[in-house]
Amino acid sequence: MAWRTDQLLSPLPILPLTKRKGGGFRDGEAVTPKSLLLSHVGAGEGVRGSSAVHHQARRGVGIMIRGIFRTRWGEIGTALFALTAVWWLFTWRYFTPIPADRLMLSPGDFTYHYLTFREILRQGLQAGILPLWTRCLFGGFPFQAYTQSAFFYPGAWLPILSALWTGRSNVSLEFFHFESLFHLWIAAALAYFFLRKETGSPWGALLGATVFGFGGYLTGYPILQVAIVEGSAWLPLFLLGLDELIQGLRPHALLLAVLGGILPILSGQPQIAALVWGMGAIFFFVRGGQNRLPGVKRLKQFGLLALIALGVTAVQLLPAIEFALHSDRARLSLAESGSGFPVHDIVQFLQPGLVSHWHPLYVGLLPLTLAIAGLILRWPRAQVWAVIGGLGLLLSFGANFPLYEIAFQLIPLYPTTRSQERHALWVSFALATLAAHGLAAVLQGIPCPRRPIAFRIQRASGFFLLGVGLALPVVIFLARQGIDPSDHRRLSSEVALSGLAALGAWGWWTARVSGWRSRTGLGGSAFLISALNLAAFNRWLDAAAPGPIYPEHPAIRHMEAEAIRPFRFYDEWRMPDHIGCWFGLEDIDGSTSIRPEPYFRFLKETPEALQWWLLGVRYVVTWGRDLPDMSALGRTAVLLERIPQGHEETRIFRLDPPLPWAWVVREVRPVRSVEEALTALRDPAFQPARQAITLDPIAWSSGEGPAAADEVQLLARTAMESRYRVRLARAGLLITRDPWYPGWEVLVNGQPAPLVRANVVLMAVPLSAGESEVIFRYRPWSFYVGAIISGATLLIAGLAALLAIRRMG
Repeated sequence: MAWRTDQLLSPLPILPLTKRKGGGFRDGEAVTPKSLLLSHVGAGEGVRGSSAVHHQARRGVGIMIRGIFRTRWGEIGTALFALTAVWWLFTWRYFTPIPADRLMLSPGDFTYHYLTFREILRQGLQAGILPLWTRCLFGGFPFQAYTQSAFFYPGAWLPILSALWTGRSNVSLEFFHFESLFHLWIAAALAYFFLRKETGSPWGALLGATVFGFGGYLTGYPILQVAIVEGSAWLPLFLLGLDELIQGLRPHALLLAVLGGILPILSGQPQIAALVWGMGAIFFFVRGGQNRLPGVKRLKQFGLLALIALGVTAVQLLPAIEFALHSDRARLSLAESGSGFPVHDIVQFLQPGLVSHWHPLYVGLLPLTLAIAGLILRWPRAQVWAVIGGLGLLLSFGANFPLYEIAFQLIPLYPTTRSQERHALWVSFALATLAAHGLAAVLQGIPCPRRPIAFRIQRASGFFLLGVGLALPVVIFLARQGIDPSDHRRLSSEVALSGLAALGAWGWWTARVSGWRSRTGLGGSAFLISALNLAAFNRWLDAAAPGPIYPEHPAIRHMEAEAIRPFRFYDEWRMPDHIGCWFGLEDIDGSTSIRPEPYFRFLKETPEALQWWLLGVRYVVTWGRDLPDMSALGRTAVLLERIPQGHEETRIFRLDPPLPWAWVVREVRPVRSVEEALTALRDPAFQPARQAITLDPIAWSSGEGPAAADEVQLLARTAMESRYRVRLARAGLLITRDPWYPGWEVLVNGQPAPLVRANVVLMAVPLSAGESEVIFRYRPWSFYVGAIISGATLLIAGLAALLAIRRMG
């Protein structure tokens, strides 16, 4: 595409400048529109006519990239090299082969949740199945429907395929580190391309990309909660595609926007995907209005983009919607949904560590001053970022600020989300863009009426430097007295680092107002000062000493030695989350952010002994208490081991005898609601071995017959299918210990049979007398219909793209 002169000049004041040798400008001299245009798009480049651009668009991907970014390959390569160097400064200790220098990202969500989910997918693929269902969580869990499984996100397959290729028994922690941390580089690189087009300045783009990719937001908790950093990384690509769409509905513009829109959806964090799309909508409609794109046309283009994205991601979205309807997250209260920053967190714009361990609002001191300059000097183009950043900041406070209560009531998605501090994504990107605009404006020369702005910013940074200098002896004295209010307990060193950052910002502005105007010198020094500032605070914020992914635990040793399978275990928060999934064991609980309902209610509202009997629990790991009496259910608890842990102890029990995985009852009581069923299960007179509470009416009668023993044999059991051979003297209801969920079906002797929901959470099927082969299998319609929609969308979009390319030819 060609830059139009009015587009380039509209956000800029008419500056009294002239280009000088070496790339700088002298104040107070006239400049031709052509030279100003050259300074905006890069030295050595002219304005190509529309016919040349159309000609280039037909010459392949490389020319298309240059046409979009209006940038020379050497400039692109230099910028990516610089960003790679900063990325390596942040990450090298996670990959170094020297053990003494090696670090790992902190255990917790990073290892116990996201890495374990990669392992579930690896285990399924190694077994030759696509694990739409997993048995290691909640007795059974719709794994693919849970968005954080990232089932179709391309980046999630890197550690999985590497493990399958090398024959490893588990997913590699090193490859998983790379998957998460490489998205910092992706975010920075894509931000550079967007900001290069947005600001017209290579130095401004490089600075803004550094601020976004390595600022306090992305380098904080998002790299531990991997879906957040992966979804956030594609925001610049989405904005770039939308910016191209404003110029016209062309194939490459639609492709960029679609890719940038679907990858956050597939990455697995719905809230981040909503923030990406929300920010994109604000940008598209505001910037489209500034470019005089008619409102109806904006609606049509954005609607087409959303339709394509929904179609492509239907294979993930339809199962996720189905799961949401059967989960405990259909709607949250204001207290649950409204968690966010305390309002005093704004102090971390200037000083990290005072409020919390992480500081998502911190972008560095020099970039913050440049953002102020960009807001003032380029207001027509900066106003959309002021709106986005301001809204993001106010909403990030959650219920601590009244704006969130309005959004909570008016916007449908808000009552289903938590952790509103994730709106810091908007703040981070808006400040990065404003900083890029600020540096671009300063490098082009500040017009006479606006020069006091630079002096005021220089003076303010000097006052801040003085304040930090005066505060430093005080915090050092307090630290020696054992007084440190910060989370890190290293406030004195962090204040000293802020002093160095303030010195860098003050020195940079002093050099600029003193007459230093070399674009290379000013741009390069701003980049270096900002990169070092951010690295000083952010590079090892989530680091921990290397250790095993899951530490050894005696309970796992006992369970792995168990000969009678299948069985489940119950862990009362004495072992790391999802440890059963790593070792191929089945837990009746889990720690996912969205849980199946009413299964979760069943765990909360029924007696433990009954839960353990119905769900086939064989081992119980508890914090030291005695277990409830289970004699009425014919079971006893054998204490296997006691493990002292500080003032407490962990106890490991085995429940005897082991239970068959399916059984037959003939006393059936139908009920009309889950509440009525839970009440019946809490009745001490309920006997699960011969009675069942069903939520489905059953038109059958067991009749009379001989009292011969039933024979139920489990033939095979995988994640998504169980086969039984059953021989009954008279009709009965076969109940399996596997939980009910939409998508399960049952075949009896090869023919579909009615699937009955028994005892609130289990699957059952009525059988007649005689021998039957029973197959329970998971075949969710939502996945298959979604796959058809996604495939059809991709086919139609591909054909449309081919037709468009042929027309261009």
